[in-house]
Amino acid sequence: MMRDYALLALAVVNVSSASVLVKLAGSQGVHGFSAASWRLLLSAILTWLMLAGRVSRLPGGRDLVLMLISGVGLALHFDLWMLSLSYTSVAVSVTIVDSYPALLAVAGRTLFREEYTRIQYIGAALAMAGVVLLSSQGGFRVEDLKGPLLAFGGMLGVAVYFIAGKELRKRYTTLEYTGIVYMIAALVSILLTRMIGARLTGYTLEAWIYLILLAIIPMLGGHSILNYLLKRLSLLATTVPVLGEPVGASILAYLILGEHVGLETAAFMAITLAGIGLTLLGEASRR
Repeated sequence: MMRDYALLALAVVNVSSASVLVKLAGSQGVHGFSAASWRLLLSAILTWLMLAGRVSRLPGGRDLVLMLISGVGLALHFDLWMLSLSYTSVAVSVTIVDSYPALLAVAGRTLFREEYTRIQYIGAALAMAGVVLLSSQGGFRVEDLKGPLLAFGGMLGVAVYFIAGKELRKRYTTLEYTGIVYMIAALVSILLTRMIGARLTGYTLEAWIYLILLAIIPMLGGHSILNYLLKRLSLLATTVPVLGEPVGASILAYLILGEHVGLETAAFMAITLAGIGLTLLGEASRR
């Protein structure tokens, strides 16, 4: 069990680097959709290289549908979230996109027939209230809501991805599941990137370094570890600790990008995190 918690901590640290790497790539002219496409494609290629042809089974029927749903959810998560970083701060974007455990609490009750306590429902409501407050800091003008709304869409995408993954990890190894889903997500993201007219090549060497690091650190060292733990821990136990990402990402954004977190933003982040903390506390008491 301690090994699982250590892996969770490592995954949180690794995923915290993603937003800063996306911002750095953006400074080199890489569109958010393009960054997502390369992160997914490079991760898929590296995963298949690690598989080295050792695939025990290929998905079919219901599993194939779930794989497609998971891949599309992951693609939309990265595309929308990475684009949101062009319109709002790391602190706001990451806090909103990481509010998905509150949604997973509802999904677990509905889809997996899990029972939850009153405190978990209160926590879910509090977390969503924090997201609304974060989203409305600049008012309700369309230009001010663009970043938060994109991050919220990314949150919905990752929730779908984890829900489908929880079911599929019962029957597939970590590399089999991630190899297939990452490739599906990469193809979907590339298609969306081409549809909006963003370029996928012609970047500087510095930009390519950031894209490669995106694939290695937060993806293979973050998402792949979380997918491994989905089979060993509960859905909430695996995903709620990722709420440490806004804190780590904000610290990195301050140190590397010079982004400051105001008192109002910090307060709304705290409300969101407190709400999801109550959800986790309720999970512990329920068990």
